[in-house]
Amino acid sequence: MKINAQTFFNFCSGHVPVLRQLAERVGELSEPEIAGLIREHTLSQEELPETTWRRLCELQILVPTEPGSGYYLLAEPVARLLTYLFDEANPATPEIVRGYIASLESLGGQLLRAVETDNVTFVGLAFHEINNTLRKIHADLEETQRAVQNEVAAFKANREHVSVRDRYHRIVYWMERFVEPMVDIVRPDGAMAAAFEETERLLRLAREQSLFNDHPALERNLRYLRLVRQHALRVFQECRKEFQPLYESLRRSSFIATGAAIALETLQREGIGKWGAQMLVGICALRVQHVPGDAAISLALRRVIEHPPELAPVIAFDETPEVPSGVVRQLWLSALPGEAIASLPLDDLLEWLAERYPDKSTSEILSGFSRLIFHETIQARFSEQTERDYRTADGTLRGHPLQIELA
Repeated sequence: MKINAQTFFNFCSGHVPVLRQLAERVGELSEPEIAGLIREHTLSQEELPETTWRRLCELQILVPTEPGSGYYLLAEPVARLLTYLFDEANPATPEIVRGYIASLESLGGQLLRAVETDNVTFVGLAFHEINNTLRKIHADLEETQRAVQNEVAAFKANREHVSVRDRYHRIVYWMERFVEPMVDIVRPDGAMAAAFEETERLLRLAREQSLFNDHPALERNLRYLRLVRQHALRVFQECRKEFQPLYESLRRSSFIATGAAIALETLQREGIGKWGAQMLVGICALRVQHVPGDAAISLALRRVIEHPPELAPVIAFDETPEVPSGVVRQLWLSALPGEAIASLPLDDLLEWLAERYPDKSTSEILSGFSRLIFHETIQARFSEQTERDYRTADGTLRGHPLQIELA
């Protein structure tokens, strides 16, 4: 049933406490439980609880678990909207990320078949679906990072006064459920990197065969592909760094609490008479873990003192080594967009390159040509003039004149 958006949001604006309580509840709710929430958190005294209950059902905020059932659930679209509005981030599970990877792999297979059969329409559809999948992955990564930060802040504040053992078990759950499996998935040689590399290869193949002509959009998608790959690895590495100190600290505290509990249980069971009667190994000294001893410090100092001195390196200021040709080429390509923008508009880009740089080879002219037509501030289009030849230092190029101007 279609719902009027204005009516929906007007109702939500007057019942925020009720919606927040419904969003915080997990699982199904019975009619008496919902009625209790409405009576407890309704702001308006003029509206009866029965009216609020009827409006929740009419606007499909609450939906029955099955027809005729007395139990209800918060509708999934409404739950996602409230999660977004209340900024209550939920971490992405390994199963969700593996689903995205499987979707990219399936799209890659279909895209390859479309490229092989020159199906331009399917290539365009697959391109947009790949873009949507990448955006979902990026959004889930951002939400996971916020969820981890909120969880770490809650652990440090400990407002609920949870015991050390329970906090340790929750940290272990987060590490084993979300962080460690994810790092294995998004690492540079993991499943996500392989899927992204194959997707990037297929997109470039579609461009080379002229099956997708929106080159700026394709370049943006390729950059976004690399961005999501790097962002995924960085997010889960930072999440592990957030949890690791808490894990180590709570692990030690849990061991201490467990040992104290065992000792108190033994004392209660056997009484004070046998306390300390067992034969124990005497320990004359205890050292804190990872702190070097006196012998290690003395050895390190002796090695520094007895280390033979070496002459300082001599810098040869007179030598002028030749700059590598690759560096010269990269410097020229980096400066080329600025020189071209100063001369815009140009009616024939290849003619301008060939006349301005007559000593450049054919490969260098083509590299400069590609750098300019794919530049973010330049817009290029072929003119309707006939083909012509362009002389370079080591060959001849033929093609239609290409006009460029500021985007």
